[in-house]
Amino acid sequence: MFGTAAFADDGKSAAPSAIEADGVPDGFADLARERDLLVDVYFGGRKIGEARIMARSGYVRFKEPGRILALVPNIDIAPELSAAVAGNLKSNARLVCSDGTTKGCGLLEPAIAGVIFDEDRFRLDLFVNRKWLRLIRPDEDVYLPAPTAPLSLTSSMGFALSGSSETAPVYNLQNRTIVAFHDARIRSDSSYASKFGLLVDTLVGEIDRPGVRYSGGLFWAPGVDLTGQRRILGLGAATQFDTRTDRDSVRGTPLILFLDQPARVDVMIDGRLLDSRSYEAGNNILDTSNLPDGSYSLLLRIHEAGGAVREERRFFARNADIAPVGQPIYFAYAGILANSRPGRPISLSSDLFYQFGTARRLNDKVALDLTVIGTGRRPVLEAGTWLMSSLGRLRVAGLVSAAGDHGALVQLSSGNTGRLAFNFDLRWIWSHDGKPVIPLSRRVDTFNAVPLEGAELGSGSYTQASGSIGYRLGAAYLALIGSLRKDEGSPADYSVGPNLNWPLVSTNGLQVALQADAQLTRTATAGYLGVRLFFNSGGYSVSSTAGRRGISSRDEAAASRTRAVGDTTAHFSTSREDGTDLSLAAGLSRELESTAGHAQGSLYSRFGNLRGEVRHDFEGDRRTQYGLTLQTAAVANRDDFVIGGRALAESALLVSVDGTRGQSEFDILVDNQPRGRVRSGGSLSIFLQPYQAYSVRLRPVDAASVWFDSAAREFTLYPGNVEHLRWTVEHLVTVFGRAVRPDGTPVADATITSRRGIGRSDSNGYFQIEVSDNGSLAFASKESACTVTVAGSNPGSDYIPLGKVVCR
Repeated sequence: MFGTAAFADDGKSAAPSAIEADGVPDGFADLARERDLLVDVYFGGRKIGEARIMARSGYVRFKEPGRILALVPNIDIAPELSAAVAGNLKSNARLVCSDGTTKGCGLLEPAIAGVIFDEDRFRLDLFVNRKWLRLIRPDEDVYLPAPTAPLSLTSSMGFALSGSSETAPVYNLQNRTIVAFHDARIRSDSSYASKFGLLVDTLVGEIDRPGVRYSGGLFWAPGVDLTGQRRILGLGAATQFDTRTDRDSVRGTPLILFLDQPARVDVMIDGRLLDSRSYEAGNNILDTSNLPDGSYSLLLRIHEAGGAVREERRFFARNADIAPVGQPIYFAYAGILANSRPGRPISLSSDLFYQFGTARRLNDKVALDLTVIGTGRRPVLEAGTWLMSSLGRLRVAGLVSAAGDHGALVQLSSGNTGRLAFNFDLRWIWSHDGKPVIPLSRRVDTFNAVPLEGAELGSGSYTQASGSIGYRLGAAYLALIGSLRKDEGSPADYSVGPNLNWPLVSTNGLQVALQADAQLTRTATAGYLGVRLFFNSGGYSVSSTAGRRGISSRDEAAASRTRAVGDTTAHFSTSREDGTDLSLAAGLSRELESTAGHAQGSLYSRFGNLRGEVRHDFEGDRRTQYGLTLQTAAVANRDDFVIGGRALAESALLVSVDGTRGQSEFDILVDNQPRGRVRSGGSLSIFLQPYQAYSVRLRPVDAASVWFDSAAREFTLYPGNVEHLRWTVEHLVTVFGRAVRPDGTPVADATITSRRGIGRSDSNGYFQIEVSDNGSLAFASKESACTVTVAGSNPGSDYIPLGKVVCR
């Protein structure tokens, strides 16, 4: 007789009422009796273990509920959940999927926990409400492993020279060096330029800790939208996401998707597939590292194991300037303002500078930030907000100082707006005394020959606006572009006008496009209409433009002109397997005021980059202009020092291959992508981006028989780290001969081993086996063991006849 009992709610039907009966009908005694069964337990479509249950008509009960909950992945065990799993659970046999049926079965949405029990197959599927399931992240290791590179150095050097036949050349020698040990480093940026001498731009020590970076020395504090950055000698601490493994994903809107069972999820934008990967059952945080920056709608297409496909729509936004959801940003900097003056590497002021603040994202579409910045005389407060939607992003910020200065900023950019694209920036500053809201350096070193003027950095009161709006109609793109700058006491400078690019032909390497533009400025009106042609075949290409340009000047000092203009340039480029790229170009151009011939060339190699340019005017002053730039780099650690680098970055990999020099050649695969080529006996430096984990292995290029460790090696790089990976390569040769004992009898039917091979001799002592250069062979037979030394191998041959050898 059944008495009143309470059962866990399965979420599909009302709670069962009490069942009472006076007896059990004849023939049903076995069904009414509780049965002890051993069943396979599944969760999320996958088997997690086995369990003993007590089953009776319509209900089951775990004999060891605590052990079963411990087997469920990513679960938060709460008293309420434990009590539900320990009680009597409805078996939900009606939801068992029969053969050939996958719809309307196999799924359960319990309020706490529930099961589907298939007694015929001794299978029990356990279901838990999603609120007790932890988020499943794409990478459980939130932070990168600490780098293991020893004390090391990366240094990039650049030299720029320019001049003309009528002026003296100017030059600038730059150097950016980082000395690092594990997660700590010292940065140094300096330059030596004509007219300015030695300037030290940055000299700062940094150390990364999980979620925060500490800085001390001469460095640039980030500033705010309306004042720009400032260089200080001081200290700083700020939230950082560089050392996180999910830094690309964490800056975007978290996409959390609950799956009842493992499934493949396609991420799509406007019908384009951007990502596809499989996820486990549970609350998954989707990997969004491959998604582009911006604000737009996503379509998630979910392919379930049973073949069913469903879709969900989500909004996504990512911007490096915006705090991530659930990850507030904090920062604080303090020091004295630093100047840059000719003839003085470092010039400090007496102005105390400070900046501190926070930024946080309230939800998917709203973010706030607040910053206090200033000097001892003029504290400034800037508050801003970001509003994001699939149509675009809006940035609004306001500034006010204790001295009565005011400022405002409005930025608007388009998102998922189809053919329409727009981008606007409007900023206004009013200074009560006509001076910069935050004091400027007298000169700002930007590693250029000409420093920026104060007006360009927003000194005093000014209004500035810039923007563009474009529309794509078929292959054609029409845009309206404009800018305005008004400084107090000066007339407004502005430029506005349309721009058209209309591709007409694109086939078999030939492209033809119609181009047109016009500009209205404070001093002139100008316009252009022409055609651009581009043809490419192999390593050769030709680009040509032809049209008519006119300018109508409103300045009495300048003349109005109209004439045919154009440019024709021939290009040649070639690449070698060792990573060397050569590009050459030459042509003739005609503009409103001049006709000139020009030539350019660039060379990219493992030793560095070289670029040169020359131009000669055939009209007007007939002068010749020239320019030359050179970039190279060096890496060093306790083991080696190498000069050269093709793609310059802040960290590097140094690969050395020990072996007979030049005998073998290898591709260096970084994350399975070839990044360089090295010969045995040589070394190669490869610059890599910091804050990344890498996997590196070697792949033989030629058919030479060699032995080396082919396993991938993994490591992490932070700025300044130089990881030195060393491989040993042995050249293998196949030797053939006849082994005899000192008395002349053959070493018959013996097992032969070398360091890199195994073989066997025949009944007459003949053998063939692979052996490394100058290796030895060990013979073992029933009678005895002996050794043969393989000497005098010819490294240039892969097959060597030894003749008769004596085994001793």
